[in-house]
Amino acid sequence: MGVVHVVGASVTGSGFVVDPAGYVLTNAHVVAGAGRLTLVFNDGTRLTPRVVASDPRRDIALLKVDTAGRLKTLAFAARVREGEEVVALGYPLQLQGGLTVTMGVVSAFRTIDGVPYVQTDAAINPGNSGGPLLNLRGEVVGMNTSVRREIEGLDFQAQGIGFAIRYDVLNSRLEIMRTGNFSAPTPAPTPAPIFGPRGGSLNHDTDEESSRLDSYTDVADFVAEVTFRIPRDIAGDRWSAGLLIRASRNAQAISIWDSGHWSHSVLPDGADEYTTVQMEFSSNIGTGPNAENHIRVVAQGDTGWLFINGIYGAELDLSGLMDSGTIVLFALSDEGTTPTQYSDFIIRPLEKVYGPESGAIEHDPGSGLIDGHDVFISTADGMIEARFFNPYPASEGDWSSAFLFRQVTSDEFHAVGVLQSGTWFHHLRAGAAESAQQLAWQDSPHVSTGPSGSNHIRIIALGGEGWLFINGAYVGELDLRGWLGTGSVSAVGAYFAGHGIEGKSTKFEGFTVWSADSSE
Repeated sequence: MGVVHVVGASVTGSGFVVDPAGYVLTNAHVVAGAGRLTLVFNDGTRLTPRVVASDPRRDIALLKVDTAGRLKTLAFAARVREGEEVVALGYPLQLQGGLTVTMGVVSAFRTIDGVPYVQTDAAINPGNSGGPLLNLRGEVVGMNTSVRREIEGLDFQAQGIGFAIRYDVLNSRLEIMRTGNFSAPTPAPTPAPIFGPRGGSLNHDTDEESSRLDSYTDVADFVAEVTFRIPRDIAGDRWSAGLLIRASRNAQAISIWDSGHWSHSVLPDGADEYTTVQMEFSSNIGTGPNAENHIRVVAQGDTGWLFINGIYGAELDLSGLMDSGTIVLFALSDEGTTPTQYSDFIIRPLEKVYGPESGAIEHDPGSGLIDGHDVFISTADGMIEARFFNPYPASEGDWSSAFLFRQVTSDEFHAVGVLQSGTWFHHLRAGAAESAQQLAWQDSPHVSTGPSGSNHIRIIALGGEGWLFINGAYVGELDLRGWLGTGSVSAVGAYFAGHGIEGKSTKFEGFTVWSADSSE
């Protein structure tokens, strides 16, 4: 059956197996302070679990038992609707009769204290906590957690209203909790880099040789950043600094100059001199003595993106050198000047963690849920991209193609996407839909709206900063400070209520996620 009785020294509750390797979900309040626990299976088997992780805010705990046998598991539902018949399973009231089953329907969906619940009239009694709420196909639509006699904001006593933590909350947290490092949402710590943070100075000599710092890394795809301070006695075009990337026998150089220019140069294999492939003036470069300039380069495959002082600068053609190599910091001066100071020299690998994936997202406008293709990974920083094909002419109805990312639950995420009107948007959800913050809503000529068109969406997210690209063009900055935590990613075919047409679907291709969270 996959449902277990959770027994402690002074508590009793229920749980259910979600992985044949021995992972069991239950309520956090069942295991809190329970001491030694025992899981009693329906056939009488008794096993001692360990608590892998506990999330008191959402009232979820993950247990693990060591078992040589293959445990029966319960699968999560793909969706749930109001009025759908459900059954609550568990071991209530320490009754001796064993597992009980009560029937009811899904009465409503509610978000209480920021946690999404399925409300049901199926009888849920003490001891049922942690057990599954199933649809008639035997799929988990929720985890029974309590009987709420009072509901915040309502002025009456609720009679026998049962609540179950919604299936998508459980599913989205499961992989994170397996690590054993799960906690309630907090701002994400700075990911461990493969180099840095490092600070210091680069001393110039008088024969026009550049002073260097080699990171001795070996990366092809990465996020590298550093802050330079222009020497205080500089004058004219006598100073430059930057990064050599993918450096071995050959290299590519990304430089800034005290003239206010930046450049991209390539040293081909066997050549003696760099060839400049791109050079532009940027008003974002500080040129005065002691001015600080932060450079960030994101490299993936044959393409790179340059950011200067947090502002997008340009796309870089890196096809001239695709192999991995080290990253070198350098500063160059025509004459001996005071040293160039640098700080926060950091390198993080950019690793593909999903895709490329193609598919179709079926529209279901009557469900009240966001139609999406979910990726249950956990990442905060990195890059997401996919091409979405417009599902039908705008004259037939509204559509919206988007990404949800840093998604903790169905009500906690960033949403960025495009509309059939030619608009791009950025929402921050930290609760019910009506509480969503609209952080951006802008028309863009780069959004394709025709019935045979498509939109390639790329998002680069690094801490509180983000940048959006549509069909290869940079369209705007994203303010990601409102939610810095890790979470899953979804490709969405109908984000807004009323979007989508029954029987239609949004096709996508090249759905890929790169993470800058992990280190080698």
